[in-house]
Amino acid sequence: MRSTSLVHKVRMTFYPMAGSISEQFENLLQTLQWINANKPTSNEVYEWLKAQFRLSHYFARDVYTVLFISSGLVKTSNGRCYLTGDGKVILATSSSITLLEVFEKSFAGVAAILEVLRTKSNLRGETLKATWFDLVKERFPKMKDWSKRTINNQCGHRINWLRAMGFITTDEGHYSLSKSGWEFVYQYPPEGIAIQRHEIKQQEKKVDELILGSFEPFDVSTEKSSSLRQVLVRDRAFRVIVSTQYDYHCAICGFRLQAPRGVYEVEAAHIIPKSKHGTDDPRNGICLCGTCHWIFDEGLLSVIPKELSLVAASYLKDKAKDFSARRYLKLQGCKIKPVTNQKYTPSDEALEWHNQNIFLG
Repeated sequence: MRSTSLVHKVRMTFYPMAGSISEQFENLLQTLQWINANKPTSNEVYEWLKAQFRLSHYFARDVYTVLFISSGLVKTSNGRCYLTGDGKVILATSSSITLLEVFEKSFAGVAAILEVLRTKSNLRGETLKATWFDLVKERFPKMKDWSKRTINNQCGHRINWLRAMGFITTDEGHYSLSKSGWEFVYQYPPEGIAIQRHEIKQQEKKVDELILGSFEPFDVSTEKSSSLRQVLVRDRAFRVIVSTQYDYHCAICGFRLQAPRGVYEVEAAHIIPKSKHGTDDPRNGICLCGTCHWIFDEGLLSVIPKELSLVAASYLKDKAKDFSARRYLKLQGCKIKPVTNQKYTPSDEALEWHNQNIFLG
């Protein structure tokens, strides 16, 4: 899942695609394919939607405006429509998981329905809608003013899209997660999909405040008092702060690669691991690529405090004939990439803890 750092305007109003529930996803992909091939004007999109799916002008306009523009799947430039990075990924992969992430980023409370059904299955429609509304109205206070009709319509649109993407099944008016829905919620907690950019921004401020005081290496308070959602928001904020300080480079090997949809292949590693109650103070963080994160966590490499130079474990030296081991042995003595702002420099105390407790020596 991608990290986000900018405040994003989340919309309360969602909208269906043309066609039956079983056709909605395919019709959306077909529309993305046509826009990608033709680079049409907005009016040409309206006319195509009207002719292709027999829609009224107003329905075609709302489908285009809400599902394609507001969602961030399509952008306009010089009067023409183009697919965004998200739109291109979804067209290329037909990924319902990516589409769910895009929808949840732009439209409030889509993944919250999966949260409800993970806890309570085989719910009648009325119960599902009421439980969903109780959950999301606290996250999105603007929803508190919704009428019963609006709640029914808006929750209904979200349920139908989740059915169209294969996450929900229905049987005689009762809703449950499908097999793929259960597989999804086990792999990707919906609380994580449902995190909004404004929540991350708020948590960034709190995490950032930690560097104003003396470094405290351990913290168990968040585990005792936080819900899964709050923990995930804080983790996302930590990742944003740490990765931006290294400009999305791996601090060990320098690797930096951005995918078309904007996500970088870097991770915010805790120097003192979360499993050992390591703090979310950014000074307990270092930006690493996936491989170097694993090597650092396994104690094959560490960083000397104050010098901020790399040291390789004797285990790697014993494997010197191995090409992969030699690749990292060459980093012995090299300095890690410096942070943009020195206030975020990794803590000597955290690095010393890693040397004493994780590093193989």
